[in-house]
Parts: sequence; C-alpha cells; structure tokens
Amino acid sequence: MGNSLQDQLLALGLAKDKQEKKKRSPAAASKSRAGGRRENGRKHTAVEMTLEQAYALKRKEEKRQAEQARRKKREEDRRRKQLNSAIRDIVKANRLNRDDAEIARNFMFRGRIRKINVTPDQLKALNNGELGIAYLSGGYHLLSRDHTDQVRQLSADHVPDLVSGVEEEDEFPVPDDLTW
Repeated sequence: MGNSLQDQLLALGLAKDKQEKKKRSPAAASKSRAGGRRENGRKHTAVEMTLEQAYALKRKEEKRQAEQARRKKREEDRRRKQLNSAIRDIVKANRLNRDDAEIARNFMFRGRIRKINVTPDQLKALNNGELGIAYLSGGYHLLSRDHTDQVRQLSADHVPDLVSGVEEEDEFPVPDDLTW
C-alpha cells in the first residue's frame, strides 16, 4: 500500500512533513526568528498586529469617516443655503400671494395634499397654467409662469407639479363593446 495515512494527511494539507523542516536552510530559519518577536509565548511577525494596534487603527478609521461625513454635510448645507437664498430673492421680488384671498386651491406636493389661498382671478390663471406655485421655507408662494420656471431651473423640487394631478384620460378605459 503506497498511500499511508501520513501520505494522505500530507496530501490534504492536514499534516506537516518532518523532512520539509529539515530541508529548510539554517539562514531561512534564522531570518524567520529574527523577523518576529515573542509575546506571551507566541511569536509575532511584522505583519501581525497587536490588539491595541488594531483598535487604534479602527479608531483612526472611524475618526476619518466621521470627519468625511461632517465635511459632506457642511457642503450640502452650504449648497442648500445658496439655493434657498437664490429662490428667496426670486420669491420676495415677485410674490403674488394676497392677504384677502379666500379660495383654497388644493394640490399634491411631496405625497401630501397642500393648499394655497387665491383670489378668483388667480384661481383661473393658476388652473390655466399662467401662474405657478413655489415652495420655500414651509410656505407656498404664488408666482408668474416665468418666475416659476426660474425657480424650477434652480431646483425642480421647490415647484409642485399642478398638471400631473389632473388626469385627462381614465386610468382604466371602458372598452367600446361593453355597455353600462
């Protein structure tokens, strides 16, 4: 039987060959001893790190990620403030909201029903698309179509889409051959 149990274990990598240790040169053995240090009876090479080093590396990486997240948040805040400032300039100069408006015009914005008070003339113009609405700092502002387009160019998220709520065709059309 050519395959002894030792040969089979060696083939599977579960056992070490005694002759392999003897074949290693004394210079290679001395390099491996010199390259590591002993701590608590265990040999550590330069590649291995201690638990303290691993925790220090982990803390350093967490600090780097936290600083990167803070930097990204500051940049987003700065960009959002610039955008809101530009929209605020347009809204302040061209706002058409009136205090005596009594008609509530409802519309969908960000998944909820919102309302803005308008006069009868403004309601007609708003429904015809001559006027538009812009959202800024919790309020809805009535603007002309040109100014609404300016706000939309800056940020489409600040302008509710008043047309998509009105469906021109039925979602489920009735077939011609079906009679009610």
